[in-house]
Amino acid sequence: MFQEWWVPIFNMAVASAGRGLDLLSTWYVTPRLKLETGRIIGRLGWKGAILLQLPVVFLASLHVSLAVFVFTLSLLLAAGNVQGAWFVKGVGEEKYFELMVKAARRAGWDEIVLSEVGHLALYTVPAATVSYILAAPTSMCTFPWDVRVLALPILLATAFYGFLGTFRMLTYLHRLRGRMLF
Repeated sequence: MFQEWWVPIFNMAVASAGRGLDLLSTWYVTPRLKLETGRIIGRLGWKGAILLQLPVVFLASLHVSLAVFVFTLSLLLAAGNVQGAWFVKGVGEEKYFELMVKAARRAGWDEIVLSEVGHLALYTVPAATVSYILAAPTSMCTFPWDVRVLALPILLATAFYGFLGTFRMLTYLHRLRGRMLF
């Protein structure tokens, strides 16, 4: 009985912490959402962004693997958000946006793609390899299933982050290349 109500609440707390870190880091870097690469969040604004977290957190409450996946993905997104925050804060949100537009226009599309595909090598390839090893029925792993229940969503979140980061930055830079600065 205790577990019936406690586990979903714990899962919600884990997922909420992750989503909160992502939102907080986004606000820190781009309070006006000028630099937000996600089109939906950029259009909906902060209230919409917060409301969009509710179904994510609810779904994550259904299983610990989902909660760990959401937390891990959110943590990676938050880390990516603040990674270059010093530069954005140094030049300002508007000036940084203008610099991105100019740079996206000047760079060749092949240069942009090659640079942004680094997410695949950095996150997706190692995560996919370890996921395959852990999931293989003939694996030499000595980990108990409990560890796999937690390891697989972390690895899948890492792999998904690689794809998401590459896709979002490429679409963002593509939009910037076509934007006028007037």
